[in-house]
Amino acid sequence: MKRSFIALALLLMLCVPAFGLTDAEYRRLKRTNPDFKRADDELAQTWNSLKKSLPPKSFEELQKNQREWIRKGRDEVARKYIREGHSRADAYIFATVDRTEDLPDIADRINEKNTNVSKPDDKGEIEENRFKNTEPGDPEGNYSRKGGFMTVIITDKSSMEAAVTISVSSPKEVTWSSESWFDDDILVLYDKNYSDCNLTLTFKGNTVTVEQSESESWKKVLGEGVTLSGTYTRK
Repeated sequence: MKRSFIALALLLMLCVPAFGLTDAEYRRLKRTNPDFKRADDELAQTWNSLKKSLPPKSFEELQKNQREWIRKGRDEVARKYIREGHSRADAYIFATVDRTEDLPDIADRINEKNTNVSKPDDKGEIEENRFKNTEPGDPEGNYSRKGGFMTVIITDKSSMEAAVTISVSSPKEVTWSSESWFDDDILVLYDKNYSDCNLTLTFKGNTVTVEQSESESWKKVLGEGVTLSGTYTRK
């Protein structure tokens, strides 16, 4: 009896389908469910439009993002809708509609990162073409000090949200990045893993003064003897 019960349990486990949307189920839904087909077709239209408008590098990153959504993200969103009481078919319709709405914003973020963030060359110098017309009072730009440099990019003009990358080469090469927002020409940046590690950036004309918080955790973030503090001048 016990052996029969175990065999039955195993058989039932084999009969229960995995939660994720299989290729066969996807084809069946698209063939038999008009709402799912409509949602999937709209997603395809959005995808094709982005493919035509994005530079190759940005589209390649978007493809990776989309593959991850198909592999995992779509099922996670659908699972949330199912928990709310929706049918499995409706859950995947809603997940597809959500993806169609989110995809342009995702593409914009990827493209903005690829086109706006300056990267150092082999000599530690920075591409400056983005900031050629920067005014003295504008915090955006490339800054440098002995043994280090900084890039400040305003990612959202309306809220003055900024992305900052600081790199120093003494005693070793270290790059530290963070995002925050301005308040009266002062920008405070926080480390995502160590809340006691923050930088206060004070902008004045063509210079920015960086002050590190007092914390032993900086040794973990930057390494022994490395400091980002100092005055950086716009190049």
